[in-house]
Amino acid sequence: MYELVLKMNAVQRRLIKKTETLIAKEVEMRDIERINSELKKQLTRRPGPDVGEKLNRFRGTVTARNRQIKASHTRNSSRDENART
Repeated sequence: MYELVLKMNAVQRRLIKKTETLIAKEVEMRDIERINSELKKQLTRRPGPDVGEKLNRFRGTVTARNRQIKASHTRNSSRDENART
């Protein structure tokens, strides 16, 4: 009978330790889930690769238009000079 009580106490101690371990792991899992959720939110706020492609196209367009404007300005300046003389 005494041995049975000792075994029961040992099993209870093991159960308590396992329960404590489980609780610690659950807390750790909640923290990981919270961090994961925060990272997902941050990722949704970041621009995707398509934004970079659009930006590069826009830069190309702006560069081309700047060249056109400069060429037009140069032609107009030449005409003004020719008209004055």
